[in-house]
Amino acid sequence: MTKDSFYNIKKINRLLLIMEILFWSLYFAVYYYLTSIQEQDLNSKFQFAKPQYFGLITLVIPLFLLYLHALKKKNRMVALLSPSTDTINKQGNFLNSVIQFFLIRSVLVFTIMALAQPIYGKKKVDGIQRSMELVICLDISNSMNTRDIDQTSRLEIAKRGLNAFISKLSGEKIGLCLFAGDAFVQLPLTTDYNAAKLFIDDLSTNYLSKQGTNIPGALETSMEMFTKDDIAQAIFIITDGENHEGGDQDIYNEIKDKKIQVCVLGIGTERGGEIPIEASFPQSGSMLNKNGSAIISRMNPKFIQDIAAKTDGLALVTNAAYPDLQDILTQINHMKRTKSRTLKFEVKDSVYEVPLYFALLCLLLWYFLSSFKIKW
Repeated sequence: MTKDSFYNIKKINRLLLIMEILFWSLYFAVYYYLTSIQEQDLNSKFQFAKPQYFGLITLVIPLFLLYLHALKKKNRMVALLSPSTDTINKQGNFLNSVIQFFLIRSVLVFTIMALAQPIYGKKKVDGIQRSMELVICLDISNSMNTRDIDQTSRLEIAKRGLNAFISKLSGEKIGLCLFAGDAFVQLPLTTDYNAAKLFIDDLSTNYLSKQGTNIPGALETSMEMFTKDDIAQAIFIITDGENHEGGDQDIYNEIKDKKIQVCVLGIGTERGGEIPIEASFPQSGSMLNKNGSAIISRMNPKFIQDIAAKTDGLALVTNAAYPDLQDILTQINHMKRTKSRTLKFEVKDSVYEVPLYFALLCLLLWYFLSSFKIKW
């Protein structure tokens, strides 16, 4: 019987406790040093992106219990094989055993630290920005109060479609231009989609007194809303297609020269409907012409197609109570892909590799000790 047959459990427990205290004392000392370094940017300090993974540290407890169970089992086997041997002289190479366990335990701990994603400092990376500026031009002339689709006004259908449309955007800057006989900016370019929806929900045909459908004026106002940034730009026009056109016709050529994409959505039916005097109370009567007859507003698909043709854009016509704007979304996403720019972004620098290197080192040391049976 050799001395390496028996392990002193109490001595091993004491040694493991000391090693744990030393390990965590060193860890907290390093952590305190890294977090206490004064930097101008607080976001550059040492931190963990996913600290919830530290809960897995409790796995060390069952690992330790399994280790003790294995030692006790070996002690019982030695006692059965050599009951007459003095137990004092049967102490095994406990230091080698403790170090092997501590290395395996450290592999687990360092792996968990890597999962917690330690972050220290910042680094610059190359990135591609795919975005665009989109101006929504909404017709708010009186004809948009016509209820020729599911007993709902064209304006309400437009507002309903726009809210669904905006909900599917992803990072585009949007602005809102309202027009009838004149045009004005209701909302400058912004990425605050909730604010845009609030403005849209509050719209009515009372915003402009001058009636008409001045598409060139709306396009000219939209052009003034764009920035000078080198990104994709688009104009989304929603109208009922009644042609009361005015303004400078050269705006169409300017849009084509600057390669600004135009999408035109016509809302209404060709049979049309009467225009109520009060949008909120259609029962109050309809607008009359000079002859005393009710004015019938009809959506003109040809007018919608002509606008798209003049700007090399996309024309859509709908008489649905819930417009499907997927084709326009597809067009916008295509523009974002075809016109992008490479930028330098500053991001937090993840140093998860450091604890992984320590875990690998501990694993290699454990393999070395267990393979060559080093004696201390």
